[in-house]
Amino acid sequence: MTTTAKQAARPHILQSAAELLALRARRRLETRIAWLDTMAGAQDDPLVERQWRATTADVAGASDIEDRLSGAEGTAWRRLTELFQIPAGEADLLSLAVAVSVEPALGPLVARAQGSPGQFLPTAALAARLFEHPPRPIWRSNARAATWQLAQLQEQLGGQPPVFKADPVIVDWLSGHLAFDRNLVFAVRRSAPLDALPEWPVEATAAQAAAILGRANPVSIVVEGRDSTGRANFAGNVAAALGRQALVVNAPLIPAAQWLESFLRIQRFALFADAAIIWRGDVAFWPEGIPDAPLQFFIRPPRTAIPQRRDCAELRVALPEPSTETRRHLWKTHAPGAARDAGTVAAMPGIPLGDLIEVARTAPQSAEDAGSHLRARARARLSGSGRAVEPAYRWDDLVAPEPVIHGLKAIAFEARHRDELLADQETARLFSGTAAQSALFSGPPGVGKSMAAQIVARELCVPLLIIDLAAISSKYVGETAKNLSAAFQEARASGAALLFDEADAYFARRSDGADASDRYANADTNHLLQLLEEHAGMVFLSTNRRSAIDPAFIRRLRHIVEFPMPGPVERRDLWLKLLAKAGADAAALSPVVEELAQTHESSPAQIKSAVLTARYAAIGEDRAIAAADLEAALKHEFAKEGRSVSAAQSKPARRAR
Repeated sequence: MTTTAKQAARPHILQSAAELLALRARRRLETRIAWLDTMAGAQDDPLVERQWRATTADVAGASDIEDRLSGAEGTAWRRLTELFQIPAGEADLLSLAVAVSVEPALGPLVARAQGSPGQFLPTAALAARLFEHPPRPIWRSNARAATWQLAQLQEQLGGQPPVFKADPVIVDWLSGHLAFDRNLVFAVRRSAPLDALPEWPVEATAAQAAAILGRANPVSIVVEGRDSTGRANFAGNVAAALGRQALVVNAPLIPAAQWLESFLRIQRFALFADAAIIWRGDVAFWPEGIPDAPLQFFIRPPRTAIPQRRDCAELRVALPEPSTETRRHLWKTHAPGAARDAGTVAAMPGIPLGDLIEVARTAPQSAEDAGSHLRARARARLSGSGRAVEPAYRWDDLVAPEPVIHGLKAIAFEARHRDELLADQETARLFSGTAAQSALFSGPPGVGKSMAAQIVARELCVPLLIIDLAAISSKYVGETAKNLSAAFQEARASGAALLFDEADAYFARRSDGADASDRYANADTNHLLQLLEEHAGMVFLSTNRRSAIDPAFIRRLRHIVEFPMPGPVERRDLWLKLLAKAGADAAALSPVVEELAQTHESSPAQIKSAVLTARYAAIGEDRAIAAADLEAALKHEFAKEGRSVSAAQSKPARRAR
């Protein structure tokens, strides 16, 4: 006795729909074979066979199986045929193919029943005879079971009729295992969302979607936000609130040549499992004519289009960023070993949720360690629009007047506390435009403007994206504006700070538009002004010519920091600091440093380069840096600008600051 027959003898044991289909097929095949043996060479007439079956077949046993298929055990089979609208003839052929897949021992019975030795897969003619269908085709090329690829037609040689094999995935479903197609396992996964953040509108979004679905209308929910902010987690929480399992589909991993079939199979699974689909990345195209699951999410950057679905409602959710308090709680939860730094890490602006959790898993030992990991993850998302820089300078590297230091620390303080300030809706409504994170650094060359941008970026634990004018500008109309938008988008996605070095080249005064080139330049300037107003991240502008910048930009900047040339005291401190870093005996060189600082007006960049030149000179002769090395190195720096040392000397004490 076969396994299926043994299970049938114990009706108290529940069986899957696939097992019941195999049991039903066995009974019908055995009855058919008994008829063929009985007629002993007489004509195989369908009407005569039907009359014989009615008088001799095990009607009670067959009726019991049909009753069980109509009950709880047959739910999966009924759902499959009803959901995909499979007609009776196709359903019977499909059930026969499923039965052979479940119980391969039925293959020889199929071969005997259809009079084809060695042919163990069923034909449409056999299904029509076993299930008593009228003499007309039960399978066509546009059959529903063919459209949904529930069964695969296999052509035979020598003019033999085609045979049918059930899709193994369908067999799994009917056996109680909701499995994916083998070629989708790397592109599709089940959603396992984390707990929803307090800021996420999960309940409100689920209520809106439920109202639309309740009217039998499909709904597309577009979750907008930058990368790694938890958009897929939010979608998974909304699906769970609606009582649905969610599938996350990484669309770019599906080859273009397999897109149509993969799309069909993804929708087929979602419909059968009553699941939602979460699409990540760009969807190649949305095929017409393929029914789709009613609830689908699209993970997209802000203000981007999605495929249009027929008769579908569209909801857009701009996913809120986690508050400082939420980030503090998440850090304590995922990095208990560094909980003491939770406040510092939580105050770092622009950290995506995913980065915060991933860095916490690396068990960082300090806030500085965490910041280094966070900047590295952010830099990995930057490409093409500028030069990504890992901020290397700290506060103690900068020698500048107190007003400059105070202004820079005010910028860093406001950037860390901006989210906290705008957490209140009324405050955000009134001040969000005024609280933009933008600063203009103005002053002569080499006074530390770019260094200051790095110091503030490092303080905020964000990478610095230096915009390259040559890469951004284009002679083609509209391309410059497009490149600028891409730069701001990359900075927003990664949380990076933007630095426009030589900002007067980007933010120059607009002309009267007398010719076409002026009008196009003005259009680019207007576009840049709009981008600056809408950007929530940190933007630094650095210029040697503040007067050349359009006043419209100046009015919209939150901070302006003037970097003067250093006075004698600052120059002396800078000489001594850099000499100590270069391994020189700064105390021994103090007299010559004092003289150079008092008598030679030089920028921090010139002093830094002079110390480097002196260090190389000392290394070349295998000795320590001497006073003559410093004097010669500074003379070399002035010579690069076409100046002599005597011309660089300032008048004594009256001019000293």
